[in-house]
Amino acid sequence: MAEVIKYGLLGDVGLLERLESSPLTLQSPDLAGVIRRCCEAKARVVEADEFERAKEGGRALLNLGHTFGHAIEQVTGYGTYLHGEAVAIGLVAATRLSVKLGYLMPSHVERVERVLRAHQLPIALREPLALAQLTAAMGRDKKVRAGRLRFVVMRQLGEAITQGDIDPALAEAAFLEVGAVH
Repeated sequence: MAEVIKYGLLGDVGLLERLESSPLTLQSPDLAGVIRRCCEAKARVVEADEFERAKEGGRALLNLGHTFGHAIEQVTGYGTYLHGEAVAIGLVAATRLSVKLGYLMPSHVERVERVLRAHQLPIALREPLALAQLTAAMGRDKKVRAGRLRFVVMRQLGEAITQGDIDPALAEAAFLEVGAVH
């Protein structure tokens, strides 16, 4: 479900609103339509940047929440969190980072957390993880270019961008807000 919610945050605010109005379940009558909508969105992004060569945006946008989420998975040895759980926490961290960059308002964090909780997804780490380990794991991320980490952040809910000029202290602060410790 975290991947479905990601598509709403990434570029389909209508999908986000649908997920906010009623949690999607296996019994939801529009389940197939929502899945189709997500597949079509992914296909459009991949078709426009098949080999992830765009300097900004492009296929890298599909990694919204994943820079933080992959770090969580690495540090915990790929067994503590399911991929969707790590991505859900990553979506919260990316939203918090977007607030720190001045793109979103704090109320947007609450909105993202609400939709994740409604779908039984975590919004913070279950146990504290060392910030130093998480930031080291982020440094090994595939989105590092010229030694700088590029993040996928949101200018507004439903509009994501890639940004590489982010002060590492802001990303660290976002990680601390979801349960990392010094």
